[in-house]
Amino acid sequence: MLMTNYSFWDRPTRFLHLGLAATVTVQLLVSLWMVGPASRHPATALEHAGFVVHEWVGLCALVIVLAHWLWSLQSSGDAGIRHLFPLDREGRREVLAELRVLGSGRRVEQGPGGGLAGLAHGLGLLAVTAIAATGGVLFVLLSGFRDNPALTHTVAHLHALVSNFVWVYWFGHVGMALLHQFRGDGVLRRMFSLSKD
Repeated sequence: MLMTNYSFWDRPTRFLHLGLAATVTVQLLVSLWMVGPASRHPATALEHAGFVVHEWVGLCALVIVLAHWLWSLQSSGDAGIRHLFPLDREGRREVLAELRVLGSGRRVEQGPGGGLAGLAHGLGLLAVTAIAATGGVLFVLLSGFRDNPALTHTVAHLHALVSNFVWVYWFGHVGMALLHQFRGDGVLRRMFSLSKD
């Protein structure tokens, strides 16, 4: 087993992760029943309420995503950009070493150390950024700030396309977290405990 020395992620990262986990989960679930203004059939009150919730929770998600980027850009170490995108020589070596460990049937210890888990978090942050950004643009376009049906249609399709990646990431991320938790790694307690660093 490739071991990493860690205990907890830093407190701001845990707050941001909790905010993203909550808003993205709500967004995905609400998207299953909401009906937007471009629908071909009239929305029921529940479907319309779902769309309104989706808009406002989406704006909250956008703020959290932007805060996460600001925190990651100014942070060093386990909360920084190198953790999310280990693309320098050392980071690539760490990712490749962890892939070899996984390929040999052993497990890689998870935590704030970076490597493959950090890269997965970085790719997830990119997907969530894309969906929050396109949602923010749609909010502006649909609020009547600028009447451009062609642009609205294009951005809506891009938003729907990116949502597929976010769904895949959500299931994969939650699934891996639960797998680690059930194997006794305590990853959920370490990520969601806000009481200590």
